[in-house]
Amino acid sequence: MDAGSGIARVQFALRDVVWLHNENEDVLVTSLLTISDDRTTAMFDPATGALVALEGADADAALLRGGDSRASLFVLEVPRGGDRTVVVDASAQVLTPVEQPGTGDLRLTWRNPIASTGEHLAGEIAIDARVRDGALRLSLTFRFDEANVEAVRFPSLSGIRSLDGALELRGVDYSTGTRVSLLPVFDSNAPYWGTLYPDYASGNLRPELVGTPTSPFVVLAGASGGLTVQPAARTSEFIGWRASLVPGFDDSLRRTAGDDAAVTLDAIHFPAGQGLSGSLPEMAVVPFSGEWQRGLDAYLPTQKPTRHSEAAWLSEPRAWLQVQLMSTEGEPRYDFDALIDVIEECARDGIGAIQIVGWNEGGQDGLVPQHRPAEKLGGEAGLRRALARARELDVATVLYVKYVWVEKPGPLWDELEPFVSRDVNGQPYAQPGPVYHSSRKRYGIATPWYVPLCFGVEALRRRFADEVVQMAEWGADGILADESLYHGRALLCFADGHGHEVGASAFTWDDAFVEDIREALGERGRTFVIAAEGAYDDQFAHYDVSYFRSASPTHRPLGRMLRPDARIVTALTGFDDRSMIAQCLLYGYAISLEPFNFKGRPGDMPATVDLARRAEHLRDRHRDELWNGRFVTDHDIRATRDDGGEHDLLSVWEGPDGRRLVVVASYDDAPLTLHLRGIGDADTDDIDGRTARLSGGRVEVPARSAVVVIPLSDSIGTP
Repeated sequence: MDAGSGIARVQFALRDVVWLHNENEDVLVTSLLTISDDRTTAMFDPATGALVALEGADADAALLRGGDSRASLFVLEVPRGGDRTVVVDASAQVLTPVEQPGTGDLRLTWRNPIASTGEHLAGEIAIDARVRDGALRLSLTFRFDEANVEAVRFPSLSGIRSLDGALELRGVDYSTGTRVSLLPVFDSNAPYWGTLYPDYASGNLRPELVGTPTSPFVVLAGASGGLTVQPAARTSEFIGWRASLVPGFDDSLRRTAGDDAAVTLDAIHFPAGQGLSGSLPEMAVVPFSGEWQRGLDAYLPTQKPTRHSEAAWLSEPRAWLQVQLMSTEGEPRYDFDALIDVIEECARDGIGAIQIVGWNEGGQDGLVPQHRPAEKLGGEAGLRRALARARELDVATVLYVKYVWVEKPGPLWDELEPFVSRDVNGQPYAQPGPVYHSSRKRYGIATPWYVPLCFGVEALRRRFADEVVQMAEWGADGILADESLYHGRALLCFADGHGHEVGASAFTWDDAFVEDIREALGERGRTFVIAAEGAYDDQFAHYDVSYFRSASPTHRPLGRMLRPDARIVTALTGFDDRSMIAQCLLYGYAISLEPFNFKGRPGDMPATVDLARRAEHLRDRHRDELWNGRFVTDHDIRATRDDGGEHDLLSVWEGPDGRRLVVVASYDDAPLTLHLRGIGDADTDDIDGRTARLSGGRVEVPARSAVVVIPLSDSIGTP
């Protein structure tokens, strides 16, 4: 017994994941309800049914129970008597029937559970727990006679600490890896006036950021192992992730936790319907060992396959240009005749694709979802001429579209208002619209409201699909659906006239939106490109391309790790953007040239355009690996600097025949000497066409650039 905390430490035979528990040590050892397979053991309190331990045979680092938190498993939020903070917490319950049909299965039931007010609620909660393939899988159902469940935290895992002291939360957002310190420093983003503890979760302005499906898993990682928590199968349900520091900061200025502090992780579900009964998606909690990337091993098998378009131009290394013709402020920056000049400039400069933005009435993001060619730019006839000229020059054209919102006030509001997503009070969700150029827009004085549309309305999806068919008939090679990764503040739609269950997830029809367009296109759908902005992982099964922005020296390419052969495009806005060119070569991102934040044309950034041209020639020389290959994570190649420090700007690419190449990059202002381990004789190639023989694993990387390393014999980097 730890005399300081009064907490007994229980060390199980499987040493990796060790938890502390406040109960009597003898009771813990002799009476725990245990299920296991050859890799993982889960233990439940026989009195309450709460989860008290989870052990993984392969985990080197440990998570343990500590602090003053109690073991839990679920928390139901059940408003009573005008108090919306009333909960039913597993830690306060008395477990009733228990069924254990086998060593790996357990059914737990709580009848007439007790609320935090002391009231017994007529009804039942049941959990099926099973251990399969090293994962603890948990499913929960509930039914009540009259209590309405608003939300369920399940699983609710309390008292988490790492034996080595440090703990991080890892996830994915906008195809970029997120990294949040939990211990010993806790990076809280909580509105402290509305919470008991510091926490990390979504806010109500961007509520989708820390939750499924946009962030479909969380990894709690120590130095050499941890836990992955995720739905057991892919789901379009919104599930919010929240990590809390209990009891709170020891030093709030430094945001440091005390020795007794621990983390609680909640997966927060919002059951549809009236809340009297519900069945939640099955959840998986999976221990892992090694670096945090090993936490992805549980998630990857649940993915749907990546979609690959049959459009021939996507199989060629091509730089893009993004250009805005007109914004919401109505300035005709380029009319359709000027667009032809821009397209011809692209062809001369070796730019093979153009994303055309603000071609519609209202300009970019104006009068949404209006998609009629702007008359002041030359109307439909002018746009058709520009698209035809692009086709003559083999410059692929992608029209920017925006279907998530309807503008209020706006020309389509009265017509589309019945189809907007509504909150639990029947009010339309809304948020400020776009900010463009003028000071009144910048400060929100003249900003219209954006109201999210509900994609659950089949007639609305058909209307949008018919519009895209028309765009194909004009001569466009594709569309890019802006902000397709979310629905603003609409996580759930409570409208009762849309033909879906009240309170359904707004993400439910994201795939149907794309597939309805493809079906309407018919045979053209095989080669007509449908691109997304910042596609979340499930959307890669439906969209052909994802466009995003990754200009950060700390960019973590988790989207690429999850989708090793997907088409991903990123923005370059610098006038000598060598580091971003290097990043594109490193992670296989297509280059989107965007001078003056995509208000300019190729001649405005000649140095970057020249770099892009040379980078695409380099990729074309190694097309099978660097363009049509796959990003490899299971390799043993390492790069070190002269001082012995590891250099992590390194990637391995594999072609269809299994041949592998290495790319090493540097964002430094001076040339960099690196030493590669795990590679034999090889040649190098770079964007200047310089080739050299690799000697003793030593490679010279030019300033703010990248080098390709080509093996002379067998494939490289196999662990």
